[in-house]
Amino acid sequence: MESVRKANQRLRNYPVLLAKCSVAAAAYATCVTTDLNVAHRVCEKEFQQFQQYHHQSISTMMTFTKHLIASITIRIFLVYYGEVQDSLSDVQYTDIDYRVVTDGAAHVLSLDSPFKRHTYRYTPLLAYLVLPNVLLHRSFGKFLFSLFDILIGVLIKWILLNCYRGNKISIEKKLLKLETLNNRNKYLIKRKNEILNNSNETLPPKYIRMAELSAYFWLYNPLTMVIATRGNGDCVSCSLVLLSLFFLLRNEQTFTQHFTAGLLLGLSIHFRLYPIGFCLAFYLATLDKPLTTVKDYLRAILLPNAQQLALVLGTCLSLATTTAFFYYLYGYQFLYESTLYHLIRKDTRHNFSLYFYLQYLGSNFSPTLIEKILTFLPQLILILMLTLRYGKHRQTLGFALFAIAFVMVTYNPVVTSQYFVWFLSLLPLSVKNFRNMGLRKAVFIPVMWFIAQGGWLLPAYLLEFKGWNTFEFIWIQSVVFFFSNILTLQMLVANYDVSYNYKIE
Repeated sequence: MESVRKANQRLRNYPVLLAKCSVAAAAYATCVTTDLNVAHRVCEKEFQQFQQYHHQSISTMMTFTKHLIASITIRIFLVYYGEVQDSLSDVQYTDIDYRVVTDGAAHVLSLDSPFKRHTYRYTPLLAYLVLPNVLLHRSFGKFLFSLFDILIGVLIKWILLNCYRGNKISIEKKLLKLETLNNRNKYLIKRKNEILNNSNETLPPKYIRMAELSAYFWLYNPLTMVIATRGNGDCVSCSLVLLSLFFLLRNEQTFTQHFTAGLLLGLSIHFRLYPIGFCLAFYLATLDKPLTTVKDYLRAILLPNAQQLALVLGTCLSLATTTAFFYYLYGYQFLYESTLYHLIRKDTRHNFSLYFYLQYLGSNFSPTLIEKILTFLPQLILILMLTLRYGKHRQTLGFALFAIAFVMVTYNPVVTSQYFVWFLSLLPLSVKNFRNMGLRKAVFIPVMWFIAQGGWLLPAYLLEFKGWNTFEFIWIQSVVFFFSNILTLQMLVANYDVSYNYKIE
């Protein structure tokens, strides 16, 4: 009875597909009901548009689902491939941190602290998530992180659709307000009320398609796929950041919505410290009013509205609750290993950071106050500038978060490849704004970035696996990689089309 099952599934999907074409359907219905003696083919244009939207909605739904299945299949293959490579090659596919977290989970099962495992420097929640690594199979965590990786792609689509829908509602509100003032037509007044009370407005198929293409930018990114299937858990914090952004940008703008966004933001900070750099941008975007003078900014910060209070309350509550709970369980060791350590961390072996060689040469000395200031001050200034430029508007908040994360990674004293997912998960939200970049630049930027990264990996491999003294070459490549990052950010900022956020054509 497979045919019956498929038929039932199509019938269940029909109302959903029809709802996506509500605007075109309403236009067609209005046309045919305007005149009881409607002539043949008078509403042909409206009908063709409704039919086109309906067909495109069907193909769109099927296409995105198939891409999700393909993305999941690729990640499953990579997990099993990693098992084979680990058994045959000296170069291990599985991330060393994955083994550390698994060992931490084993300690938790023994009713002990995960911090008993040397170098376990994560939230205990991560060890709890991968408990099945010990109970069921050692690769369970890789499949779990891959699901979070897929969730990021879905969230990218949802956020962009919500942004498009919000822009469409805003524009239609203004147009209908003008039309209603000049023409007290009952249909216009009814339509205005529908828009004011409905945040699920149908979008033209091209915008749905753009949202999906942006999601594919993440789902088929080979770097992010490999990082997740190697067993890195940074996709958990990235998905929490995107979930928080999704709730913050919803069109209802309720107290509960902002409180939920704050809870998720606080939880993401608990998992990883980097989202703390997003807090000011979240806070200012919640106000969503023009800020031009210093007085405006001070008023926005010191005199919060109800939504800002909800955001702050949710963030502080989730962050304080999780911190206090695990401090109660594991004491100061939890606080030091999961939080404080990352503020003073050094990596004297090798990493992408511009400051790597300085840390290597000064590994036996404590950094001076001047060194600490010169290390963190540049990124703090850039984060503040980017927040004030792009973080004060809901329409540009996604790009603000990407640019902030990019700066934090580029200027961080320790940079490893898994940090790249912090900004790569946010970049697809702004892909639509680079329509005018041109093909040459669009190809040049990723090629330059990957070549600079590959140039660093070669001497790092010779040091790690061959024992060659390539520290100076690693440092030179770190400098090259740093400047390639600076050039990348400069080109993206220069080609970012802010006005596109306000267009629904």
